[in-house]
Amino acid sequence: MIQEKSISKQTNAIQWLRRNMTTVGPFIFVIVVVATFQLINPFFLSYQGLITLVYAMSYFLIAACGLTFVILTGSFDFSVPSVLRLSAMICVLYIEQIGLLVIPMALLTCLVIGFINGLLLAKFKVPSFLATLGISIVLEGIAWYLSKGHLALMHDETFRHLATFFIAGFPSILYWGVGVWIICTFVALATPFGRRTYAVGGNLEGAGLSDINVAWHRIYIFMLSGFLSGLAGVLYMSQMGGGSVRIGADMAIPLFASVVAGGTALTGGVGGPHRTLLGVIIITWIQAGMAMLAIGQDIQMITFGLIAIGMSIATIDRKRIKIVK
Repeated sequence: MIQEKSISKQTNAIQWLRRNMTTVGPFIFVIVVVATFQLINPFFLSYQGLITLVYAMSYFLIAACGLTFVILTGSFDFSVPSVLRLSAMICVLYIEQIGLLVIPMALLTCLVIGFINGLLLAKFKVPSFLATLGISIVLEGIAWYLSKGHLALMHDETFRHLATFFIAGFPSILYWGVGVWIICTFVALATPFGRRTYAVGGNLEGAGLSDINVAWHRIYIFMLSGFLSGLAGVLYMSQMGGGSVRIGADMAIPLFASVVAGGTALTGGVGGPHRTLLGVIIITWIQAGMAMLAIGQDIQMITFGLIAIGMSIATIDRKRIKIVK
């Protein structure tokens, strides 16, 4: 009898873990990642180590929050790294001519790009992965044209302080990242816009029957993604003070990996920006830990790809996948 009860408890624990894997899994992953790198390198969580981690994850978190909204609707946005790159290049190339007005100029440009992405999907019925991939190639060409492929540097101290000014011992870019994450979490969980987003991602046809303007909502989602990608680009350039057209070249896989590692399903309707924070911590801290151990970029990309695949398997809703023969 005692043995049967023990087996029953173990079975119930396994079933509970399976049901709550998307919630519990990221927390376990974060603990394992932090503990592993701290054991390997005792300076990993030192003050200087934390500052390095903050710089690595803050602008990345902003871009990931925008991508999360897109994935919540069951769509994809492969243009995020290219939008971030274009925003950063606009800032560094035109800061001397127009000063801080370059910031609204970059953000407005990215907002328009997001609108075009959404329009291609919602009105012209181009699949989101194809539309955003095509737009990303166009943006890369524009970035090459503007920069001529050269390294560009900036020396505007006011602009640099947007990301590098220290407040209470941490750089200001941390507060930008956390602030945007809080706003996105509130919008997703506590506003009609957020409820419509989950409805569109959960059941596209049902959302249309519920008097939701699905087409325009999807456009708004891509505009939000474009705006946040642009903001991430502005803060990236503020942090780095310069860069080339190679900015964000290897960011696509880590970005998607961070969203799914946090527990947002690629099929849409499950997850949210509140979970993306954990995913970003997992990916950027693994990246930073690997860099500290001098592990090459090739191994890092393989690792992120495997994480993305593994978490996609764990979070995807197979009942909503149509089998194509």
